[in-house]
Amino acid sequence: MAASAIHATTPPESSQEHRWLITIAFMLAMVMVLLDMTVVSVALPYMMGTLAATPNRITWVLTAYLAANAVTIPLTSHLAALFGRRRLFLISVSGFVVASGLCGASQTLAEIVFLRTLQGGFGALMVVLAQSTMVNLFPGKERGRAMAIWGMVLMVAPAMGPVFGGYITQHMGWRWLFYINLPVGIFSLLLGAATMRKSERKNLATDWPGLLLMAIGIGSLQIVLSRGNEDYWFDSRLIVALSILAVFGILTFLLRGWMIADNIIDLHLFRDRSFATATLITGVFGLGLFGTTAMQPLMLEGLLNYMPETIGWVMFPRGVASAVTMMIVGRFINRYQPRLFIVAGVLLTGISTWIMTSYSLYISPVWVIYPGIIRGIGMGMIFVPLTVIAFDTLPLAVSAEASGIFNLARTLGNSIGIAIDGTVLTNETQINWNQLGGHINTFSATLPNWLQASGLAPQDPRVWALLGQTLFSQAEMIGFLDVFQWITIIFFCLLPLILLIPKRILPTG
Repeated sequence: MAASAIHATTPPESSQEHRWLITIAFMLAMVMVLLDMTVVSVALPYMMGTLAATPNRITWVLTAYLAANAVTIPLTSHLAALFGRRRLFLISVSGFVVASGLCGASQTLAEIVFLRTLQGGFGALMVVLAQSTMVNLFPGKERGRAMAIWGMVLMVAPAMGPVFGGYITQHMGWRWLFYINLPVGIFSLLLGAATMRKSERKNLATDWPGLLLMAIGIGSLQIVLSRGNEDYWFDSRLIVALSILAVFGILTFLLRGWMIADNIIDLHLFRDRSFATATLITGVFGLGLFGTTAMQPLMLEGLLNYMPETIGWVMFPRGVASAVTMMIVGRFINRYQPRLFIVAGVLLTGISTWIMTSYSLYISPVWVIYPGIIRGIGMGMIFVPLTVIAFDTLPLAVSAEASGIFNLARTLGNSIGIAIDGTVLTNETQINWNQLGGHINTFSATLPNWLQASGLAPQDPRVWALLGQTLFSQAEMIGFLDVFQWITIIFFCLLPLILLIPKRILPTG
């Protein structure tokens, strides 16, 4: 097992103020990491010119970060046992800050891809360490509130990434997307160094075959999911080769890991029904959650011509609703069965996405804000109970290892969901382009009315260009509606899975 006793001998930071200072240090680190997952997406066009990169190659700036993140997440427990929790946190924050500064100074694509890989690896450690540390710092009765704070950062930061990135890029330049991490990271580093106590280090043997298989499988899968739609999936030899590696690596790792006791990750944690069910639901929930987070800004900016600042304001209420709901749920999680919160949250989230299937090119900002508030409330009612359930019946000694698996399920769920959403959007846009275009011809009864309303004559050379632009906008909007419909189905499919959650013994007193 990777770290069966990592926290068993770690002295608790008993002071309430002391624990919250540690929490602040971890939350600041998490904000940096989670923002950097999405903040760069809007800056890619600007980075292309500076780094002399093609549109196909510049996306490796995103892929490298996500792949390194996915591979490193399940290794956190083993590394924490080898180095100690405090030392690993300081190493990960320091590495992330240095890599961020060097990313901002990058002059070539190769440089920034390498540095983004380091960023993703160091960043993954911080997210898992944050959750496992808070599980250990806060006892059962207070854990709900602690997980509410962790979940609030986890939900809100990636959603604000594109908006924040757009504003910084527009007013300061893309390099400041990385430089801005420096003061935040240094403050988090100093606060963590001052407040965290040293933890025991273990001389563990590293399961190198298991590590290699896991890295090959998860790394290949993440690259396939990140680049599949752009490279036309299995029309690409690279995607085919990586898919074969992913299947081989993951299946061999799972079969081998279930049969041996010293696997790099203890797969026997899935024998705990609460943990296994919560992890499964988290992965499925991730299929739909980040789909709306990623797709909605694209729709608002590309079709409705919203500026980045405007997108931020119309999406901000969702983050506020989610944060407030998580804090409320954290206070009441020990009074009611978590399943009740999750059912209500799934229904609200599904309803909010169903409302989005009625969007058009002419919606007002109100149509973005009020479904977002409903979705934010639903997200807040789902995530805190799921996190509490996952760790409720596990011993504290395995919390770091369990957190790694839990976060890996979330990460892969998000990646699979975004990959599917992107494919649905691309394919449905093309299908709708062909279907709608078939109704446009010079004999159409509605064409003269449209030309008159547009102030154009039939022989005007601008007619067909404007028609093509209008056709694409309508086709892409229908594509977005199809994506929202698919996400709605995913959310409602969660309801039967909730029945698998065992009844929780509520704390007394």
